[in-house]
Amino acid sequence: MLKRILTGAVLIPAVAALVLLAPAWLFLLGLLPFALLALWEYLELAGRVGAAPARLPVYLLALGLWAVAAWRPEHLLPALLGAGLALFLLSLIRPQMSAEVFWAAAAGVFGLFYIAVPFALALVLRAQYNGTWALMYLLILIWVADTAAYFGGKALGRHKLAPTISPGKTVEGTVISLAATVAAAFFLFRAWFPGFTEVHGLLLGIIVNVVGQLGDLAESALKRGAGVKDSSTLLPGHGGMLDRIDSLLFALPALWYYWSLLTRGLPPL
Repeated sequence: MLKRILTGAVLIPAVAALVLLAPAWLFLLGLLPFALLALWEYLELAGRVGAAPARLPVYLLALGLWAVAAWRPEHLLPALLGAGLALFLLSLIRPQMSAEVFWAAAAGVFGLFYIAVPFALALVLRAQYNGTWALMYLLILIWVADTAAYFGGKALGRHKLAPTISPGKTVEGTVISLAATVAAAFFLFRAWFPGFTEVHGLLLGIIVNVVGQLGDLAESALKRGAGVKDSSTLLPGHGGMLDRIDSLLFALPALWYYWSLLTRGLPPL
């Protein structure tokens, strides 16, 4: 418990400062260690089940996607399709059996969608209308959701939510997490984005929490399939980088899409 609190006390102010204060180029550089560590942990999990894409191309293509997101975000989709095709072709020329080619190509392409795309969308979101505060808004909601689920489940948890995937998660913790996230989302939205109707705060609270908890369960399923408890031991009290950002990987695309529709036609601010 103490390790978990201390790690959060160090990481949260550092991430908040990066999001709110860093210029675009420094934000990209600051994001890279988180993104590359998450990608490394994912590839380690994939390797445990025999799905081992060539790592260097995966890293290079992910870096390319982040560069496109930072400087030419309108080209992100074709860049992603090109990167996926490149990984498939690279898998074909490796000296592997046909079944290994299939799993390696699938694991590599999925890694781009699972890890690289959400980080790319963080770069795109930050450059949109009020995007810095929208990204900070999302991070706070994820932190509230995770904290409420953890402590609520510890205090009141009685019924397992998904015992075969993540035995520690409870229905009670999930409900407490949803209620806390919706409350935080509503009041923060009203304070930070007064130009929009407050109902968006309620909707975003529900969307971010539900999608984020699905992301948490998805990463738990990956770890269970790989036969490990944590994605790594990088962060004391939290496990690995993926364990810390699993909810964010699902919630970022959802919030980016919602925010893009909400602010369509508005210039960056």
